[in-house]
Amino acid sequence: MGGGRLGEGLRPEDPRSAGPYRLLARWPGPRPVPPRGGMYVGRDRDHGHAVVCLLPAAAYEAAEALHRGPVPGVPHVLDLRTGTEPSWVALAHTPAVSLSDVGRRPGTESGALPLEQSVRLAAEIAGTLAALHARGISYGAVAPDGVWLTTGRPLLMALHSCRMPTTPPREPDRGEGQGPRPGAGPGQPVPHSRVSTVPAAFMAPEVAAGRPSSTAADVYSLAVLLLHTASGRLPFGDGPPPVLAYRALHDRPELADLPGALGEVVAAALAASPADRPTAAELCQTLAPGGQDSERTPDPLPGRVIAALAARTQAIADLEIADADANGGGDGDANRGGGGDNDGHGDDRAPADADAHEPPHPVTLAATPPSPGPVPAPATSDVPAPPTRRRVLSGLLTGAAGAALGVSGTLAWSALTRADSRTGPSAAGGGSGTGSRVPGMPPAALWRLDDPTARTRLLPVSSADHCLMTRGDVLYGHDLRTGKEAWQLPAVGSTPPVQVPGDRFLTATREGLSLCSMRDGRTQWLQRDEQLAKVLAADGASAWLLTADGSPTGGYLLAAFDLDHRKELWRTPLPSGFGNAQLATTVGPETVFVEVQVPRQMFRDVTAVRTLAIAGFERSSGRMLWNRSFPDVHGGPASVVDPAGGGRLFLLSGGRAHAYDLKTGTRLWESQALVAGTNAPPFFSGHTLYLADDGTGPIVAVDPDTGRTLWEQTLTENLEWNMLGSMTASASGRTLYLATLHQVTATGIPSGKRLWQTGLAGVEAREPFQLAAVPGTLLVARPSAVVALPAD
Repeated sequence: MGGGRLGEGLRPEDPRSAGPYRLLARWPGPRPVPPRGGMYVGRDRDHGHAVVCLLPAAAYEAAEALHRGPVPGVPHVLDLRTGTEPSWVALAHTPAVSLSDVGRRPGTESGALPLEQSVRLAAEIAGTLAALHARGISYGAVAPDGVWLTTGRPLLMALHSCRMPTTPPREPDRGEGQGPRPGAGPGQPVPHSRVSTVPAAFMAPEVAAGRPSSTAADVYSLAVLLLHTASGRLPFGDGPPPVLAYRALHDRPELADLPGALGEVVAAALAASPADRPTAAELCQTLAPGGQDSERTPDPLPGRVIAALAARTQAIADLEIADADANGGGDGDANRGGGGDNDGHGDDRAPADADAHEPPHPVTLAATPPSPGPVPAPATSDVPAPPTRRRVLSGLLTGAAGAALGVSGTLAWSALTRADSRTGPSAAGGGSGTGSRVPGMPPAALWRLDDPTARTRLLPVSSADHCLMTRGDVLYGHDLRTGKEAWQLPAVGSTPPVQVPGDRFLTATREGLSLCSMRDGRTQWLQRDEQLAKVLAADGASAWLLTADGSPTGGYLLAAFDLDHRKELWRTPLPSGFGNAQLATTVGPETVFVEVQVPRQMFRDVTAVRTLAIAGFERSSGRMLWNRSFPDVHGGPASVVDPAGGGRLFLLSGGRAHAYDLKTGTRLWESQALVAGTNAPPFFSGHTLYLADDGTGPIVAVDPDTGRTLWEQTLTENLEWNMLGSMTASASGRTLYLATLHQVTATGIPSGKRLWQTGLAGVEAREPFQLAAVPGTLLVARPSAVVALPAD
């Protein structure tokens, strides 16, 4: 995926400016031989971004028609110059990546998007084409690199490819080397050569044979795009234009991956004769029978698309800073024209102000080689200051773009530069101020921490100011506000610490039980215990420990410990099989529940089942109340306990969720919802049980009292057994987060509405994301990177 790359830098033959726009780099997308028809990232004197398209003469009429009136799905035309050298059109810039940037879905043989989303995308493009065709304009670039994904509707912005074939150009198109064909008269189509930016497989057969592009050719290309986006396949394979044209005229298209009715629609649009194809308006009506709802909030894009958008934003921010540095650290044109920053200074002409409030070396995304050790993104000062352009760009790097988790920083930058900076969004934290959020996009990230050794493990332990993570055998405390390392505690081994009140945590060391400060990592006291194996859980002033019994058979004990008086309350033997294994411990008002978990990697056969062992102990005395086994439970974490009301056990078995009363062992209910053979650990929060499984990855909310399904939410991701991670909820209880191999999904509670999805650019996906929710913050991690997002 190339979401972060901006094609190439400028070549010697490329212009350096177009009217008031300084051209910074080539924009990725369809491109004839430059400079005629090139696309560029441009910036005007007010620091506003634009996509600048250089126009061949054949595109003048279409560009002028779009300048006179906008078309939904085509960016707003900011400015147009024809008859100049070069001729150009400037389009409003929106963070966007092309379908070719996104490519095939990772880990699958399918296309860029799931089928339902591919159909919706095609319907929206058909609607845009219908509006263009109504103006007499053919787009001519309906291919993966000519369609751009945004947080809203897809965009068609290759205006150098647009034509109005019913009117001759005003002058021969020297850039394409062909003038009007003799014999064409007024009102007749004027053949013109293809602006051959479209791959041969997307060309209609008549275009591949040398005839002009047309509205019917757009429909043909869109049908190919729909099939390719959904399945990764092409209807007539690949090859040179003459071969593909012959196949399109004589062979039936390969549409096996499309369901019957949709296959018929696509087959009609691929008809060999242009006259037999539906119009774009008819195709739009067929793909979206209810019509396009302009008020509908777009569905969140797949996480990797969001990551590509963020990487693209990062790249543009890098261009801005590089351009400022290359021009003496500021934009002289803007300052001379009174268009400088509202603090009255040029970009870098107030070094005391700028240096005091912006990071000297912002952390960049994937283009920067990893540093020798974990590198947190620098934090901005809490002291507000007038937002200079340079500082806002640095905010982009340490906020949305630098964290590769959203582009709201870009939107804040746009609002700041187009309005009074005194009332615009703040530059602090990457521009995540009021008004910068876009439906379907994650919030701007607070910071990102990179670990080139790829050994970081996130721990669900935090205070108001600090969070914990491990790298190897070393425990690290990090400032929750900035991500900077605050302290480290070596030789803690693989035993995770457990949080206790008072911004403290317990950990089992080689010497015994250690109580440490979350603020500085210092040990407050150490209780020596050579038999201590791990800390299982804590609740208030009590902790529950796993200790060896010292016997030759190597048995283990469950022990309760009073933290205030630093003394053991009781210890009791654990049943056979509850030894130094992976234990999950839940503490209720009267009962302590201990479950034996089996690592998921032991169940590579997705049909494998096991027997779940769980025991309950009286909290006050340690007396074992019961020890039960539940057969036919699929591999991986399969249960969760609600300790309230005497305790209920929820587990997944036989394709459904089941609830058991832990006092009587009676099964209370079996869920209505089916879950597949592999699943994420069930999650209980806010009096609701949440389930997730593989396949299309639905999230199911279940009433814990009845097993009735409250709502379901389907992910835009095909999942296998090893792609599902855990779930967690925000501290406020308003948002549910689910981790998968490629993305994190946020779902509203209790509505079940999917809020956003995101991935993490520049980091290889080898296991599902790690999640930890703390008050006001969601931590998202891979072994090589940790990102902090603001939570509700």
